[in-house]
Amino acid sequence: MIYEMIVTIFRQMSVLMILALPIILIAADIIFAVKKKKYLVFELAAFSVGGCYMILAYGMWDLPSYDKPINIYGTESAHAPLNLEYSAAVLLFALLGLASYMALKFRKKKFPPLAEVILLGGMYVGMLLCVVFLYQLVMGVHPQPSDMSALAGVMDEEFLKDWKVSLNELDYFIILCLCVVPVLFLVHCICLMITMLREQAQEQSVRNYDKPLIDHINKIFVTCMGKYLLAVFAMLPLLAVLSVVLILFGQQPDSIMLAFTETSDWILSKEISPPPVAYDMHYLCTVSLRGHRKLVKPLRYGMRRNEKIVVNRQLCVANAFEQMIQERTPKFHRAVRAFYDNCGYPISRHIRTAFAADVVYILMKPLEWVFVIALYLIEEKPEDKIASQYLPLKTL
Repeated sequence: MIYEMIVTIFRQMSVLMILALPIILIAADIIFAVKKKKYLVFELAAFSVGGCYMILAYGMWDLPSYDKPINIYGTESAHAPLNLEYSAAVLLFALLGLASYMALKFRKKKFPPLAEVILLGGMYVGMLLCVVFLYQLVMGVHPQPSDMSALAGVMDEEFLKDWKVSLNELDYFIILCLCVVPVLFLVHCICLMITMLREQAQEQSVRNYDKPLIDHINKIFVTCMGKYLLAVFAMLPLLAVLSVVLILFGQQPDSIMLAFTETSDWILSKEISPPPVAYDMHYLCTVSLRGHRKLVKPLRYGMRRNEKIVVNRQLCVANAFEQMIQERTPKFHRAVRAFYDNCGYPISRHIRTAFAADVVYILMKPLEWVFVIALYLIEEKPEDKIASQYLPLKTL
C-alpha cells in the first residue's frame, strides 16, 4: 500500500515537473532578457529542452503521412504538416541556425568581418526555417476535396456530406506548443541583431575621415546595415554546402523544401492524399493501415463489415486461415475467435503510431508463416483463397 502511494506520488510529481519545466524556462528567459543578462549554459539548456518538447509534442500528435488515408472513425484530424522522411534536413538547418546564433551572442572577442557575415547568414537560415515552420502551422489546414464515392451507400450520406478535414482543440494546443521555440528563437535573433547594430553604430560614428566622400560612405554603411544585407547573400554558399552534406548522407538536395511541400492538407502542401476510409480500428487491419508502407506493404483496399479498409498480405493470410478453420472445425474456430476478440481489441487500441504497427507486424510474421504452411498443406488452391479475402461480395 505504501509502495503504491509512493509510486503514485512520484508519477504525479514527474508529470507536474514535465508540464512546469517549459513555463519555468520561458519565465527565466524573459527575466534574463529584461535584465540583459547572458548565460550560455542556460540558453543551451533552454533550446535543447524546448527542442525535445517539440519532438515529444509532434510525436503525441501522431498524424498520418500524406500517402495514407485518414480514418473517419479514428482520432486523426488531418495529415502531418511535416514529412519526417526529410527530418534530417530540418534538423541540420535548425542546428546551423542555433550554432550561428550562439557563436555571435556569446563570442569572447569580435569576429573578423567576413566570419561575422557568414555567421549572420547561418542565423538567417535558422530564422527562415522558423518562419516557414510557423507559416505552415499557423495558417491551419487547407483540405483538398475528398472523394467519398467509395463510402457512398456504406455510411450515412448526411455524415459523409458534413465530414471534412479539420483541426480540433487538442490540435490547436499542440500547434501552440510547437510554435513556442521558433517564436522565441526569432525574438532572440532580432534582439541580438539590434544589439550588434547599436554596437557597430557606436564604433562607426566615432570614426571621422578626412575625405568627405569616404565619411559619407561610412555613414551610409552604418544606416543601411550593409553587413546584414551582405549576410543575405552569404546564405547562398551556406545553402550550397548544406545541400552537399545532405547528398553525402543520402538525402535529396531540396530535402528542406520537400519536408514541407511533400505533405497534404496544409498551406505549403503539394501532394494529394488517398481518399478517407471508414475503419473501426480493430485487429490486424490497424497494422496495414498505420504501418510504414515499405515494411507492411499494403496491397489494395478491401471491404470489411461493409466498410473500406486497407489490406496487406499478412491480413489476407490470417483471414484465409481463419476462414479455413471455420469451414473445417467450427468449434475450434469459435474458441480461437473468442481468444482473438479478447486479446486483439485491447492490443489494437495501443497501435496508435507507425512504429507500434511495425512492431506488431514483425511479431506476427512467424505466425503468418505458420498460417501459410497450414494453408498450403490443407487447401487445394491456397493463393486463390488468400487473394479472395476482403473482396466485395457480388450481388446478382
